[in-house]
Amino acid sequence: MDENLFDVQNLRCSYDKNYREGISKVVLEIKNLQIPKGRKVFIVGESGIGKSTVLETLGLMNDTIVKNDSGSILKFNGKHDLLKLWESVDENELSNFRLKYYSFIFQNTNLMKNFTAYENIMFTRMLQGYSLEECENRTRDVLAQLGLEHVDRNRMAHELSGGQQQRLAFARAILPEFMVLFGDEPTGNLDKENAIRVMRILRRILDEKENASAIIVSHDMPLALRFADIIIKIRREVRPRKSTEDEEKVYGVIDTDCIYYRSENDKWANSNGDSYSSMDFEEFLRKV
Repeated sequence: MDENLFDVQNLRCSYDKNYREGISKVVLEIKNLQIPKGRKVFIVGESGIGKSTVLETLGLMNDTIVKNDSGSILKFNGKHDLLKLWESVDENELSNFRLKYYSFIFQNTNLMKNFTAYENIMFTRMLQGYSLEECENRTRDVLAQLGLEHVDRNRMAHELSGGQQQRLAFARAILPEFMVLFGDEPTGNLDKENAIRVMRILRRILDEKENASAIIVSHDMPLALRFADIIIKIRREVRPRKSTEDEEKVYGVIDTDCIYYRSENDKWANSNGDSYSSMDFEEFLRKV
């Protein structure tokens, strides 16, 4: 049996830089999460509950991990201990790891304004050692699939519309080789037609790659229901107040009961036996 893509247990996340002194404010607690290889995973939940924190933590984008004396697990592909990788504090090692296994796309496109559209897309694959000619050919093919065949090699990225720039960012993310594509609201600036278009392309690419996966944060429930194999609904929890003067401390929790799998008959169920039809499940997801 193949290893999970990610195996996470007893992990707490915080943006408090003083967490090493034990005064952290935990924003997300991942009690138990296993993500199989080769799946399209959507993460949903209310605003501020920790959806982007999941991507930052699994994607090694931000050191959000709180040390836990009772023991935490954060493993990738069955053999890489990401906790030890963070502890190495070697930015080159982290960067090389991300380049080898990960790709990223965000609602804020982060395109380089002084580069052409082609240059913005090609550099991710060129960093992996592929030739300029091969990268140009692949870029041309991907742009055509995204309805951007009119964009030529000399067109500057900033000259395109917001929706077109979002598709450029998507092209940049899918061009290199990767095992995991992380997306934070990657279709947020797209209309329904183009959102479906890019997700179809992503599904095809994942099908062509062996064991490649996508982990996507989205508020688009119909899109999640249409393309996801697994949906994670982060649960909202509130810490008990120590006194009436304390502020309410809200944080997100992921446990086995938060993870729903699509079955062959298009129903959704978690390990606790909770089961929903697609229509009922969409209504359940909207209650965030």
